[in-house]
Amino acid sequence: MHRLAIALAVVAAALGLRFGTFVASGSDSYGYVSQADLWLKRTLILEQPFNGDAPWRWANWTLSPLGYRPGDRGGTMVPTYSPGLPMLMAVFKAAGGERAVYVVVPLLGALAVWLTFRLGLAFGDPQAALLAAFALLVSPAFLFQLMWPMSDVPVLAWWLLSVVLATGGSRAHAGLSGFAAAAAILTRPNLAPLVIPIAAALVMLPPGRATHASPLPYVTREGAWRAAFFVLAMLPGPVAVALINNHLYGSPLASGYGSFSTIYAWRYAWANVVNYPVWLLQTQTPFILLALAAPVLLRRAGLAATRRLAVLGLAFSLVVLLLYLWYTPFDHWVYLRFLLPAYPMMLVAAAAAFGVLAPRDPRRRLAAFATAAVVLAAWGGWQARGAFSVQKEEARYLAAARFAAALPENAVILANQHSGSLRYYAHRDTLRIEWLAPDVYAEALSFLRAKGRPVFAVLDEAEREPFKARYRDVADISWLDRPPALTAAGGVYFYEVPFIIE
Repeated sequence: MHRLAIALAVVAAALGLRFGTFVASGSDSYGYVSQADLWLKRTLILEQPFNGDAPWRWANWTLSPLGYRPGDRGGTMVPTYSPGLPMLMAVFKAAGGERAVYVVVPLLGALAVWLTFRLGLAFGDPQAALLAAFALLVSPAFLFQLMWPMSDVPVLAWWLLSVVLATGGSRAHAGLSGFAAAAAILTRPNLAPLVIPIAAALVMLPPGRATHASPLPYVTREGAWRAAFFVLAMLPGPVAVALINNHLYGSPLASGYGSFSTIYAWRYAWANVVNYPVWLLQTQTPFILLALAAPVLLRRAGLAATRRLAVLGLAFSLVVLLLYLWYTPFDHWVYLRFLLPAYPMMLVAAAAAFGVLAPRDPRRRLAAFATAAVVLAAWGGWQARGAFSVQKEEARYLAAARFAAALPENAVILANQHSGSLRYYAHRDTLRIEWLAPDVYAEALSFLRAKGRPVFAVLDEAEREPFKARYRDVADISWLDRPPALTAAGGVYFYEVPFIIE
């Protein structure tokens, strides 16, 4: 079973490396990859173009590409995203060069698959442990995020490592679990409350690795010591986040995503209550529901220790759900990525429950597990089929940057989706369209004309009509109806923007 689990982990890494994007594209990918460069340069604060002299409203926002925001000091910009993943990427880049940053997520994805198997072994059924690891590998949300240099898979891996180490039973394991939790908090700080169920597990687990036969006492003195070791090792994570936030945003409790009230609201809860369960069933099949039945089924099977492990795993999953229940809602199942840290817990519990229900006869049992694996693979592969075209689709950002690199060095480019990648690869200044209000469009272009800066627009196919609708009443944009100056692969259009004549 161990060799099969290792094979599954290797497959996870291979899929991410073969089909994943190796481009700093869009908002997230560019934001994380470019921040890794800042860590290597030992500064997270960048000077804005024009040194803060741009006169139009929200000028500093328009001059900040996706993944960045204006800094507290005028004329500067700072990263939006949390530092954990960029810090790790910086280590890989220093050791292996530019492309090494894109290896981080596939490797952590492989680790997550392996650790899911290891967590499943704590339930005492190697076949169920292997099924849980396989279910994670073919999970649509996991497969899709495996292809991007984003924090979803890394934060899943760090929290899972923390949980697996917590089941080790010793104080040393508890301390290592705390270090993993610190890395998880650095990667995604809003999930810091997940330390609560892990600390509870450390208090309740007996010395030594828990098994299906070992009793689980409640609070013990040794458990309290383990929890203390865990907390002490975990504290550097939130402390580092607070220091970085204070440095970048002016407060330990601030974040690059904006104020608390703009991200979280009680009114969002209903949409998420409806969406998340529907998406889980849509992508994971009813197999995932077995996790809810696991405590009852395991108790009936006389597996008291694993029943309590299942309860703790479900408690961990519930905390993840609650942390995103009142988060800004979205409209597609890919945003199950927020719940990925809960997936191993749910899948291990579901697989353990499946193991209780499966036939005892070895051949029939093997057939039952094989059938479940085939169904999960077929369904997950179909739902996540778009993941295997990510590399091809994202290549348009690099193609567009190659075109942009041929423009005059002092060119300024109106863009949204490409606002970061054009800076990263072509080293051209950009104006972010979503912050360039229609009533200051003419003022911004007049300022650039006075500076002698030629202006271009770089738009994806889906961005052209919204651009027309945004500015048609305040400027002559008939140039959008003419053939573009250049067309990059994948439907990216370059236009030279004529200066406004007063």
